[in-house]
Amino acid sequence: MTKTCILKFGGNTLANKQKLVMAAELVKSRYDAGFIPVVVASANGNLTDVLLDHAYSLTPNPDRRELDMLVTTGERVSVALLSIALRAMGVPSVSLTGSQIGLITTSSHTGADILTLKGDRLKKEISQGNVPIVAGFQGIGENKEITTLKRGGSDVSAVFLATQLGADHVEMVKDVDGVYSDDPNKNLKAQRYEVLDFDEMYKLALNGASVLHPDAVCLAKEKGIEIRIVYYQTGKTGTVIK
Repeated sequence: MTKTCILKFGGNTLANKQKLVMAAELVKSRYDAGFIPVVVASANGNLTDVLLDHAYSLTPNPDRRELDMLVTTGERVSVALLSIALRAMGVPSVSLTGSQIGLITTSSHTGADILTLKGDRLKKEISQGNVPIVAGFQGIGENKEITTLKRGGSDVSAVFLATQLGADHVEMVKDVDGVYSDDPNKNLKAQRYEVLDFDEMYKLALNGASVLHPDAVCLAKEKGIEIRIVYYQTGKTGTVIK
């Protein structure tokens, strides 16, 4: 049986044409190795911030329901472009929103929690040999409204999908080559961790290490899902959280 692997791409790894092509090549490498990758993508570059700036330029208190409708378009741009790149490389793929895969959340806007995965759309696409490219950070509320998770929630989306699809690990593709003891851009003596346990990573995330969302670390610990921090330029794992 073909195994699935979960890859999550951060926004900075999809910020321009060159990076989109590199991301597609990384997905293709997993596909060529005999896996069916399930990809979770963030909005590319700073698009989410641009969209929010537009909203707040109109009013200091934009309606939260409309904010969700607005910012979820950022991930749709990413998944569509990545799927276009993959198809051009000969990899069958399909871009999907959170609502299309049946990712059910609470009804809260701009900070919903994932409840369940409803329906078989993802498994159907995988069984047909297609690579699903899923919009992270979003779902559909119990009241049928489009919702978003907390900022950085694409990490949570990826770990949750791993639990639903029986994957034992998630590859978090980042623009850094691992988790460090300090910001390596500011501290040249910062050390890269090869392995961290969940509790250590959770503390780092709470203290400002933006490489992973703390909620994703908690869910991974609860479900026993290994997290691998993968550098987008090489496709190699820099830090393993388990």
